[in-house]
Amino acid sequence: MKNLKKHISYLLIALFLIGFASCNEWLDVEPENKLVKQEFWQKKEDVAAVMAAMYNAYGRNCVDLWAWGEVRADMIEFSSSFGDYQRIGKSEILPTNGSIDWSGFYNTINLANTILLFAEDVLLLDETFDSKTEKAYEAEALFLRSKCYFDLVRVWKEVPLVLEASSSDTVSFSIPKNSEVEIIKQIETDLLQAKTTAFSDEYAGTPEIFKGRANVYSINALLADVYLWSEQYEKCIRVCDEIINSGKFRLQGTNNWFELYYPGNAPESIFEIQFNDAYENEENPFNVNVIPPVGSSRISMKPYAQELFAKGDIRKGDPDPRSKYQYKSLTPKTKRTSNERDANMIYYRYADILLIKAEALAETGNFSESNNYINQILERATLPPMTIANDLEQFRSVIMDQRAKEFALEGKRWFDVLRFAKKNNFENKYLIVNMILSGADVKQRPILQSRVLDTMSYYLPISQAELDHNPLLEQNPYYDR
Repeated sequence: MKNLKKHISYLLIALFLIGFASCNEWLDVEPENKLVKQEFWQKKEDVAAVMAAMYNAYGRNCVDLWAWGEVRADMIEFSSSFGDYQRIGKSEILPTNGSIDWSGFYNTINLANTILLFAEDVLLLDETFDSKTEKAYEAEALFLRSKCYFDLVRVWKEVPLVLEASSSDTVSFSIPKNSEVEIIKQIETDLLQAKTTAFSDEYAGTPEIFKGRANVYSINALLADVYLWSEQYEKCIRVCDEIINSGKFRLQGTNNWFELYYPGNAPESIFEIQFNDAYENEENPFNVNVIPPVGSSRISMKPYAQELFAKGDIRKGDPDPRSKYQYKSLTPKTKRTSNERDANMIYYRYADILLIKAEALAETGNFSESNNYINQILERATLPPMTIANDLEQFRSVIMDQRAKEFALEGKRWFDVLRFAKKNNFENKYLIVNMILSGADVKQRPILQSRVLDTMSYYLPISQAELDHNPLLEQNPYYDR
């Protein structure tokens, strides 16, 4: 996607000029939707430019998504320099908090919707643009739109479901929230459609594209995650099997395990957002602002994370899991330089699929096979196999523990615990309650004790700015007291 940077620049300039002109009512200008279509969507390079812009937009969300997946959990806490995130971690959550902002995700969604609206029209204008590629681009747009909505559902539970591009004045920006059930159903529909036209092995020889852009395998990985979240376990198992049986992915070996993080795009990786500091300072915002390779980390490890790993477990890193973002080798220990703040953000890898399938198998009572997948993870971590009693609660405990170790500081912990807590209508909400209370200030615990029993407190409030601009939005009822 790197050779498309100049097209992104042209796109941003065009959009700026369109916005500037529309603010001057005395000018005789074409309607915005007509100008966008006639002046930009003319050739396949225009579609590719918006594709690149869409991936870049999603990449810029990485700090927020990582923080929302970790800050209220039991592994890390932010320094005071990240006061807005720090307050969330302390359960001091208000709609005016500056880090409670979904606009970056809706920006990505709008770029995806724009591709879905205009890409097909380019087929009629550019004879070098073939239908198979156009449909594959649409599949990528559906994937990233679905990924954004899955992120939003896990953070806010209910959000507006926008399926049209804001390409003209006819699109309303005052939209009510949709239910989690409605959004999950839309995600499933979109991903099943995307699978039918997505790229599969076309870019297998180019890892940064094969791992960095959506294809049938990353679509299945997201589907598996969505099915697990929505407790559709049989469907989850089936899409996991499609990935496992493809033979395209494998666990990284014990001796070269750290290649997952440097240089990245390892055989285990399924989908990761790409960064390359050597190319026009394409830095990972997370790697710059949260865990930089040079200077002090902006987070510290909580006691749970410090005591999590057994002796010899390679997943601990050296000295701790922050090394995933700070180092390019652990043997010998070699730190990234100030010009290598470009660790890719891994969202799905083969170990995730094995543990997702293990969880789904356990939930359906297939304990023996679930145990086998767990032991594959343990073997790679240089730990002895386990024989787990045929008890669902025991399996849940082991899988949660293994996910904490396997994906330590990868932005998954809060979402994992929330998923386990919400099973069967939050029958296990004590998992969240205990985690929040254990991390709270002693003086604050008596106040939080009653509040955290409300399951809507596990989701963030809608920002006050969004409520002010959209009168049809209703605040998360927990925060509307």
